[in-house]
Amino acid sequence: MIAEDILANLRSIVGADGLKTGEALDLIHPGSDEHNLDAGVMVIPRNTGQVSSILRLCNERRIAVVPHGGRTGLAGGGVSAAGEIILSLAAMNRIESLSASAATAIVEGGVTLQALQEAAAQRDLSTGIDIAARGSATIGGMISTNAGGMEAFRHGIMRHRVLGLEAVLPDGSIISDMAQVTKCNEGYDLKQLFIGAEGTLGIITRAVIKLASADKFTATALVACPSATDAVSLFQKLQRDRSLSLLRAEFMARDYFALASANLGPASLAAFIEAPAYLILEIDASDQLTAQSALEEALTSAVDEGLVVDAVLAQSEKERNEIWTIREDSSVVNRVYPSGYWFDISVPLQELETWLKQFNRGIAALGSDVRGFVFGHLGDGNLHIGVAGETVNPDKDAVKAVIYTNLKEMGGSFSAEHGIGLEKKPELQSLIDPVKLGLMRLIKQTIDPNGIMNPGKIIG
Repeated sequence: MIAEDILANLRSIVGADGLKTGEALDLIHPGSDEHNLDAGVMVIPRNTGQVSSILRLCNERRIAVVPHGGRTGLAGGGVSAAGEIILSLAAMNRIESLSASAATAIVEGGVTLQALQEAAAQRDLSTGIDIAARGSATIGGMISTNAGGMEAFRHGIMRHRVLGLEAVLPDGSIISDMAQVTKCNEGYDLKQLFIGAEGTLGIITRAVIKLASADKFTATALVACPSATDAVSLFQKLQRDRSLSLLRAEFMARDYFALASANLGPASLAAFIEAPAYLILEIDASDQLTAQSALEEALTSAVDEGLVVDAVLAQSEKERNEIWTIREDSSVVNRVYPSGYWFDISVPLQELETWLKQFNRGIAALGSDVRGFVFGHLGDGNLHIGVAGETVNPDKDAVKAVIYTNLKEMGGSFSAEHGIGLEKKPELQSLIDPVKLGLMRLIKQTIDPNGIMNPGKIIG
């Protein structure tokens, strides 16, 4: 438990409204993990100075601090325990500036992705990154987990959207590297240490985000392909087509599409042709008619080449939303099969077909009551995988063996965009280069010698 004098000191820093315990904390949703709020104490600073004072106090008293953004992380990075305090950036949610001419925004860490998207859209700009949890995921949290999303093949992941940042170190000192330019070669690029560190090295309080041009008029299609290899070939064909501007290419394997379309989509989508691989494709053009015509022409050509079995183009915003719901409401897997696990990997595109065949064979070998569901972002090879038992959880180690076999040799990664947190620590210990792991430990020990920042996450 946190001593009363510590609570009093925290209250003096943030005010009575900035400290939540007991019933006040019960009113806050825990987010994606029911254990996120187990610490029982949440402090909510309003500015960087207060964050600095909180960390200085906690470092002096050896009290662990668990940073929270939107609590949408899926790897246990926000899990807390008794004796720790949660530091939430919910009140640091200001968009300080947004420059249309420079296409940059300066934001506090608690700004949600959707809030920044809406502000950017007013200037005909985009964040250049999008994820399904846009309404609750915060920019600070997305930087801390190095989030990716469906536009990564065009604009990169969060690491590529950050021009500068401000972070508070465990001892309360503040590193300010708020450059607003792409080219800034001033020695070691220390801000990169905090991107993907999941709050284990400090707390990101402000950032400079590089924006992109807003999409104009889009056309959307659901496409069935004869194989994953054909889906990759179609993606590459559309990317090379200078008359098209490919915005999104989302992948769904047969079993996932069958489950999602049957439970989420209208009858027309549930009855769509059966195929090994499906894509949701979206392109951009100067006007809606041009976008529709260009996508239809490209898909007609792809049918002639044998890359596409069938396709349906959305004719209205309602139909577009119906198609996207099948991809974005992936929690349908949990609702139908609550006994299972989720994984988040990256597979090089040239190995996608090989990995999928290996995965399907491996799942079949686990027994007739085990089901595997695969979908993800085709452009960067990021796959989200659900493996569930029809009645009980399958053996997790056996499932991991199926998913990770040959993945490193293929050039892939066991952690694509959801971070390490608690869930993937065993994989980090066993699958990455030991020298790299040693350097990570050295950096952690140097910056956080007392181990107060998000303890137990990533490397312990």
